[in-house]
Amino acid sequence: MFAWFAGIFYLPRLFVYFIESDNQETKDTLTLMQRKLFRFTFPMGLIAMGMGLYLVSALGGMEYVLTQRWIMLKLFLTLILLGYQLYCWQLITQLESKHCNWTSKQMRIFNEMPVLLLLLILISAVFKF
Repeated sequence: MFAWFAGIFYLPRLFVYFIESDNQETKDTLTLMQRKLFRFTFPMGLIAMGMGLYLVSALGGMEYVLTQRWIMLKLFLTLILLGYQLYCWQLITQLESKHCNWTSKQMRIFNEMPVLLLLLILISAVFKF
């Protein structure tokens, strides 16, 4: 989970650097870094979700999950996070093909979304609501 979140936190930062750069060589390096980081972190996310599903089955399966709102919220937010990461792949291809119209400021805001999701996931797990 830590490797997954580290990648999710850093990948959009690379997008910001890409948008702010005027040097094509730098952009090529950043594109390579983005692709490698995504290829590393995506399997980490799948492993984290697999371990979460294993934990759910060890706790009693779907019957338990359906009676625990906090687990349902946590699973929902995790799926949103997976969607966020898949959207990052789309942004990588858009940036590489020069079809991304995001500004640096917009990308900086996009960069903060996983932090908010992580906080919500942690709050739901700690306070069990």
